[in-house]
Order: sequence, then C-alpha cells, then structure tokens
Amino acid sequence: MDKDKSLSEYIDEIQIGLEEAYPGKFFFSGSNDLSVVRRWYSLNIPLGFVLLALSDEELPKRFSLKDIDELVVKKFRKYAQDEAKFALGALRKEVIPYAKLEKLYKILQSILLEIGIEDFSLLEKLKELKRIEDIKQLEEELINFEKTFYSFLYKNSPFRKECKNYAEKLLAPYNIYWHKKVLQLTKKALIKKCLKEKYGIPDFTIL
Repeated sequence: MDKDKSLSEYIDEIQIGLEEAYPGKFFFSGSNDLSVVRRWYSLNIPLGFVLLALSDEELPKRFSLKDIDELVVKKFRKYAQDEAKFALGALRKEVIPYAKLEKLYKILQSILLEIGIEDFSLLEKLKELKRIEDIKQLEEELINFEKTFYSFLYKNSPFRKECKNYAEKLLAPYNIYWHKKVLQLTKKALIKKCLKEKYGIPDFTIL
C-alpha cells in the first residue's frame, strides 16, 4: 500500500472497493469498522490484497469489515512470511542498493507481524531512506536504523529473556575483570547476535 495515502483516503478506497466488489453484501458498520480499517492501514494492507483474500472464501449474505478482519489479517501475515522468505533468498544476490532496502523492509515487516506488532511506523523510516541519494550517507543512516530496530525488537520479542540470559551466561566469567562499560557493550552485542539468529535477520547493509 502507498503510505503517502492518507487514512481518510484509505478508508474511502476500502469502503468503495468492497461495495463495488460485493454489492448488496458488504456494508460499512461505522465505528466498529473504523477501528478495523485503521488496523489495516497501520499494517499496510492494500485493497487488492483484501479482495484477493476474500475471493476464495464463502462469505455471509451480509458482512462488514469486523466480520472479515481476522481472516484478512491472518492471510496477510502468511503472505508477509512468504514474501520475507523470498526476499531473504533474493537479498543475497541483489546488487542494487535501493532494491536491497525493499527486500529488507519485507523481512522486518514479517518479523514485526510475527511478534504481534501492528504499527509499522518504525519501518516507514526505512522506506524514507530511499530518498537519500548519497550511498555513503544512506549506509550510515541504515546503521543508525539498525540500532533503533534491534532496541525495539529486544523490548517486544518473546525471546528477550532468553537472549538476555544467553549474554549474561557468556559474560559471567569476565564480570570481575572487564570494565563496566565494556561489559555493557559486549552484552548488547551478544543480545543482538541472539536476536539475529532467532529471527534469521540479514545484515543491515546495502554495500
């Protein structure tokens, strides 16, 4: 979905699109459906995907967005997982920097969906990096984004405690020898390594 589209434009697009595709069957139920369409907007679910997701389903004689919400989101999560797998495989061969960003976005999107995050505003910053024309500057900004993403992932991942324990266990023999700041930095690096392996996250680089 084109995120330059406003929420109100997206609401109109979804409502009109479904009314045209299912005349007399789909109805917009007001406040209940507004919460659904806001969720879809945050998830970047385009109208085309909604129509595709419903195309092979037996729908009620009358239905609203609330009736199809979980169905659409469940299929979108599966779609995002498939896209991420393909993107991860293609990323290794990709040589165009901005194409690498697109593939990285799909991979990280799938991870956020996996852990139950439904607000992709963090990932929108990744898309904004495409506006940077200087490749060196783009690489530097990507490094900064990587730090932000891993910090966010650590706070929200179900593997948080496991990765923390992993790092602390490895560092335990050095607690009395190493400087506190060195220990903190190493612990952070080990937690990042753990999360990277758990989710199969590629390197954040375009060079």
